[in-house]
Amino acid sequence: MRNIKLKHFVFLLIAFVISTIIIDVVRISGYDVIPAKPSVKIDCKQDQVQYDLANGVSDINWNDLDGTLEFISHEYDCSDFRLVNLIRIMYEADSLIPDDYRAKIEDVLLNFRYWWDEPGENSMCYWSENHQILFISAEYLVGQLYPNIVFKNSGLTGKQHMEKARKRAMDWFEMRWNYGFIEFNSEVYYKEDIGALINLIDFAQDKEMVKKSQIIMDLLFYDVAVHNLQTMFISATGRAYSRGRQGGPNANLGGLTRYYWGDGKKIKPSMMYGLMTTDNYELPSVLSEIAKDTNTVIIQQSNGLNLSELKTEGYYGTSNRNMMMQWGMEAFSNPEIVRNSLSHVRNHISFNNAFVAPFSTLDFSLIRWLHLEPLLTRMIKPQTNGVAIQKGNTYTYKTKDYSMYTAQNYHPGTYGDQQHVFGLNIKNHFSVFHTHPALKKGKKHQSPNYHVGYGHLPHAVQDKNVSLAIYNLPEKKRLMEMQLLDFTRAHFPIEKFDTAFVDGRYLFGKKGETYCAFIGLNNFEFVDKEKDDIKQNGKITYWITEAGSLTEDGLFKDFIKRIKSNEVIFDAKNMELCYQSNAKTYELSYGAGFLVNKQNICTNYQRYTSPYVNAKQKDKTLTFEFNGKKLFLDFDHLIREFN
Repeated sequence: MRNIKLKHFVFLLIAFVISTIIIDVVRISGYDVIPAKPSVKIDCKQDQVQYDLANGVSDINWNDLDGTLEFISHEYDCSDFRLVNLIRIMYEADSLIPDDYRAKIEDVLLNFRYWWDEPGENSMCYWSENHQILFISAEYLVGQLYPNIVFKNSGLTGKQHMEKARKRAMDWFEMRWNYGFIEFNSEVYYKEDIGALINLIDFAQDKEMVKKSQIIMDLLFYDVAVHNLQTMFISATGRAYSRGRQGGPNANLGGLTRYYWGDGKKIKPSMMYGLMTTDNYELPSVLSEIAKDTNTVIIQQSNGLNLSELKTEGYYGTSNRNMMMQWGMEAFSNPEIVRNSLSHVRNHISFNNAFVAPFSTLDFSLIRWLHLEPLLTRMIKPQTNGVAIQKGNTYTYKTKDYSMYTAQNYHPGTYGDQQHVFGLNIKNHFSVFHTHPALKKGKKHQSPNYHVGYGHLPHAVQDKNVSLAIYNLPEKKRLMEMQLLDFTRAHFPIEKFDTAFVDGRYLFGKKGETYCAFIGLNNFEFVDKEKDDIKQNGKITYWITEAGSLTEDGLFKDFIKRIKSNEVIFDAKNMELCYQSNAKTYELSYGAGFLVNKQNICTNYQRYTSPYVNAKQKDKTLTFEFNGKKLFLDFDHLIREFN
């Protein structure tokens, strides 16, 4: 009898499991992914219209905004980008807008889904750091325009939208003040932050909202100023595309570095154009002085949090605030928070959103009931784990001739997405760097790919003008890894140098009075005979980089001779690299320590360490000083003072 009951139980259990899986398969197969982009490109002219209005153009064709309104009404991804200047137009030129066209604009603004907790579904990305403040700014300012009107989509009044957005704004500001920018030093995404912040600064009627927006804008511009070299803003960063790694004249934050401490030329139409017309934000002069400093300086900085710090810092649960931090880091599938992510998708985003649709492969009831998600993501190691932007302990060594920068010891061996952990700026001409490509050249994928991000991150460290990096690539491609290339490569545009050449496992370049050298384990070779793409074969390799100049090294030939005479020792079995140069010995053990002259180098930094500011994480006040100029910030007491 007991055996019969056991058999019945087992049979019922098996039947239950099978039926549950079948039901889940049918349900999951029914998810209908919503397009993130229009099938045919929509011409959006809100930036040009705002620019024309700001510059006194009287003959405005209001139908030029039709594309913008169509784009936003369909809630395509990056609608929040288009909202910046559409809202600015509503505040700056309300009396000029024809009544019938204002009604069209209002219809779009009052029907929009401003946050993930509101009714509806779309494929907008609400969650990355820049998108968060863009949606906050839009919701708050549209609510302020229509405080007593009920918004059709949400059923909330404008005043209620303001209250919702204000709470998120205060959380966002606090995160930036305490931990810095998750998308640290991003030449592309700082632009979006600026667009959102300048609108709040100019139009919000809440004193705290305005003052904290100004304070966070100052912190952003400190990052830009301290890491820029003669108006070129390229550094170790959490998010970069090709231009944000390769540098050049256009790597100037949309022209803002040139405007503030270069030739003073105003920027072109963009979501940041409010900076050209604002009366409420003045760049503190100390930041311009820092940007123009030609002294040799070391800048150390801590940006963001590691996943391992979320619990201790109080950002681990699934509340709105916690998910702003976790998904602001773009940590989706990582074992530490994958259950939070799936809960958030089910409750607020939906698997119909194109960005999170792949998560549906984990949306099985048995997986959820048995809490198997962390185990599964540890086992299969999906490439999406590399999307997470974790703490960047950035080190920058800047002279008048070059700047070298590294995100020190940044999660060696793991996947990378849009991170840029090492590079060298050749004055303000261009940048060189090495990487492990995630995909073969020509293989289309936004990121990571051949030019953006990493397949696997190196263990990279730096002391002044010398960087050591070890790549340790897996023997076999992992189950959910896109590709596994068996070489690393350098972006090294030989034709842009005055002199540059490959000599076996050495690579040298000279531009003006700036010198640089790469040293590899194996010989360097050109990729497809291109003049900017040089690879080093091997799954276990190293790249040593040393920068120099006429001032530091004398003639270029002397620099070459010295570099080639420097001793390099590499123990491939134990993954230990030793390099001797200029009476210094540098030692790097993969996944372990970094020594300079036998002294252990700490690569976990406080919030700011530089000649201009020193502060710990979560300090209550900050003081930036240089060349007789000063900026004092007190976040809690809303104090912002500068001369």
